[in-house]
Amino acid sequence: MNSKSQISGIDTQQSREEYDRLWSGTWGDLQHYGPVHRHQREAVIDLVRKLNVNTVLDVGCGSGENLAALAIAMPHLVLSGVDISPEALSLAKKRTHNIQLRELNVQSESLNEQFDLVLSIQVIEHLADDTAALRNMAAMSGRWVLITTMRGTMRPSERLIGHFRNYSDKELREKAACGGLEVVDLFGWGFPFYSPLFRTVVECLPSGPPQGPISAGQKTIANFLYFLYRFNIPRRGDVVTMLARPRGRLE
Repeated sequence: MNSKSQISGIDTQQSREEYDRLWSGTWGDLQHYGPVHRHQREAVIDLVRKLNVNTVLDVGCGSGENLAALAIAMPHLVLSGVDISPEALSLAKKRTHNIQLRELNVQSESLNEQFDLVLSIQVIEHLADDTAALRNMAAMSGRWVLITTMRGTMRPSERLIGHFRNYSDKELREKAACGGLEVVDLFGWGFPFYSPLFRTVVECLPSGPPQGPISAGQKTIANFLYFLYRFNIPRRGDVVTMLARPRGRLE
């Protein structure tokens, strides 16, 4: 094994261990009860319906919440998921049924398959080599790539959970182009009640943003915020969605 391969192997192992730790504790119930995650799942389902696809790969599928929601909303879909974290995949297996789940580091490898849609929800901001990840996603996509990520000022709590960056629209478009993707649409969500209001205020709390198991009181607050976020202005905010297609493939 050459030195470059050794370094890549070490980086993969470190990433795997770090995300196993996050999935076993820090992120806890947030993926299921978090109001931003709930709104994002609904938005993803609405978008996927419009794309008229049959096969979907979720890159960085985590605990499988998005896959489970897609399976319920569109039972005809053939769904697959990949993640670098065995802990996340273990959670996803409990959350989903009849969905193929595999371990994969999208920064350094891709599946030798193509899917109508490759989606990746709140993942690329966590990746050191996001351009390589986008390139591998493009290679696995026969028609569409759907990415959600964060833009705007990075908060301290985001650094603590492994954000390498938050994007500007210009940077995201440039990274997509370098990854072999043609951007079809790019828009935000969350303004003003999630971003900047809640996203800023929560950083001032002694415990910071919620993490781990969520109490009954926290669920009540999460439900209130979920309702409040319905009044955000459409297509504005720091939760950004990018719909793209591999360059040279026309829909």
